[in-house]
Parts: sequence; C-alpha cells; structure tokens
Amino acid sequence: MIMSKPSKPKPSLGVRRADVPGVLARAAIMEAAILLAAAMFPSLPITMAAFLLLIQAAAAAQTAAATRTVGLASLRDTKVDALWTAMQTLKTCVAGLASQLDATSARSLIEAAGLLVAESTTHAKVLLSATYIPATGIVLVSVNALLLLGKRASTKTTFTYSWSADGGKTWSAGVTTAYAGLDVPALPTGTYLFRVFATVGKVPGEPTQAVSLTLH
Repeated sequence: MIMSKPSKPKPSLGVRRADVPGVLARAAIMEAAILLAAAMFPSLPITMAAFLLLIQAAAAAQTAAATRTVGLASLRDTKVDALWTAMQTLKTCVAGLASQLDATSARSLIEAAGLLVAESTTHAKVLLSATYIPATGIVLVSVNALLLLGKRASTKTTFTYSWSADGGKTWSAGVTTAYAGLDVPALPTGTYLFRVFATVGKVPGEPTQAVSLTLH
C-alpha cells in the first residue's frame, strides 16, 4: 500500500476578491499581525508601510463609492485590485517560508502573518469554525454556506452570528452580515461558544450546533 505524505499547512486569505469589506478586514489583520511578528518576516516583498497605504487608499475609495457618484466605483475597484495583488504577493511569500518548516511551525507562521490555514481537501468539510488569531486578538468565525443551506440560495441570504461566554445559557445579540465569515474583536479570556443561522429571504433557519473556543 502506498502511503501519501501528509501535506504541509498552506496559507489562505479566507475571503473572495468580490467581498470588499472582507478584503479590507483581512488586509488590516495581516498588517497588524505582521508588524507584531516582524522578526519572523525579515524580507517581505512589500513593506508594511507601503501595505498600509494600499489599505488606506482602498478603504477611502470604498467609502467614497458608497455615495454612488459616477466614476467612484471604478476608482474603488482599481484601489482594491492593487490591495488584493499585494495580499496575494504576501500570501505567496508566507507560503514559501512555511514550506521550509515542519507542520506545527508552518501553522504558527501562517497565523502570525494574519492568514488562515487552508483546509486540506482530504479532510471532511467543517460547517462552522472559530479561529483565534493571537497577534490581533480577533476570532474569525466562518461558516460553510453551501453546507448550511444545502444549495446555493437564489434569494438574498444573510448570516447571523452570536456567541456565549457561559456555556450557552445566554447569547450575545446577533451580528448579521451578508458574508459567510465574521471577525469578532477584543473578547476577554475565557471559553466561548459560537453559532450562526442563515436567513433566506425573510425566513430564518435554525442555529447551527455551537463550536467551542478557549481564549488564553
């Protein structure tokens, strides 16, 4: 029997280019994380000063585009494209560094860069996950929308996330977004439960089974 070698962890941005708020959030996490772990990334192809300028330009263009003034949406797309390219460049660099390490160290390096560890295609798909990024203090809660809905929704779908710090006795006010992921900042240390439900059109679904995460 031929045994395949376990694949090493690989970085993921965890967001699509079309999700501009998500792109801006991920870029901000990356910038803050890499600055805090600068010693681990001595030779990046992009300085964090230059990366921050790209984030600021894209964020300003996104805000301006919300006014629906003619031409500003195209300007927004140009600025976000530049930021997205920089993010991909940094991800590729981190992937190269991680490939030289053992699996545990590679995972730590990826997370220290504010990136997610890509799921292996050999693993069962996870419906809901909560990942703590120590460098930023943010918990990223992600749901597999296709698994949750059972099919691609043709009508407007939103996701409402909540969490509990007392074992599920009480839950936070729900945070509703159009995206299958939410950044939860500044939670105190403790053990939390996270859950989400989808609303398709005006019909809310049942909450997922909660997942647990302990913050130290």
